[in-house]
Formats: sequence, C-alpha cells, structure tokens
Amino acid sequence: MPECQNCGAAMRIVRDKGLLMCDHCGSQQDAPAIPEALELIGETTRPCPVCATPLSQGRLHGHPVLSCPSCSGLLIEMNRFTTIIDAVRAYDVGPFRAALPPRQNPGDRTLSCPSCGQPLVSHPYAGPGNIVIDTCSRCLLNWLDQGELRRIAQAPERQR
Repeated sequence: MPECQNCGAAMRIVRDKGLLMCDHCGSQQDAPAIPEALELIGETTRPCPVCATPLSQGRLHGHPVLSCPSCSGLLIEMNRFTTIIDAVRAYDVGPFRAALPPRQNPGDRTLSCPSCGQPLVSHPYAGPGNIVIDTCSRCLLNWLDQGELRRIAQAPERQR
C-alpha cells in the first residue's frame, strides 16, 4: 500500500473516486492507474528506466508487457502498442479515473532502455492524450509512465 507523502502513514484506495486517502492526516492524492486487466507473471532482470526496480512480466488484456511494480510504468513493444491501446479503450471502462501523468517536455529527463541500455528518445506522442513518451528505436519499445496509457485510451480521437 502506498505511503502518504505528508505523514508517511499507509493510504487506502477510495475506488469510486479514484483516490488514495490517508486516514491519519486526511490528505488525498490520485490513485495509481494500474489497469485491473494487468496480470503479473514474474520478475525479470531488466531494470525500470525510472526507478531501477526489476520490471515484471505481465499481460494486459492478453498482450505481453513489462511493468514496474514500484512506479507503475509500462514497457510496450511498438508492434503491440496500438493493439493494446485499442484493448484498453474497449475493456478498461468504469468509474476508476486515471491519475494524470506529470507534465513533461521532451528532454526533461534522460532514461536508459531496459533492454539495450542506450538512452531512450523522449518525444510528444503523436496520437491523442497530449503526453510525452520515451522510445527505443533500436529495441522497438515504448516506455509509458503511470497513467499515460489510460490517458491515451480515454482521450478523444483526433478528427482526420
């Protein structure tokens, strides 16, 4: 269970509001947006590019992904990216809202690819959601921070 940033006490999930609440000091924050359809299979030796925690193998709506158990980021193969977004759009519905990812500009940080160790390229995602993603063109991987997949899936489609 996450700890309160104000007092360090354990926070509880208020699911219908999509919040974490501290019963000790009363503070609230957005709940982590880990999709309920994420099935964890096992730990890998690949480090999370954000917090260095070993990534976990998982399946999201039946599609393989790597996820970080600490920061809730997702590593998704580029050839599965749009399929996973479509699956989240189709099946990940309900009152649980996504935590908004931190506003980020390309170049604000430098992350390393968990597979090859080369720097990930940070760039605005060209689809809906108005986010910045990190990509390894060499390994054909996209890194999404907590809440970014859901933000893409819930954003209105652009008119063409």
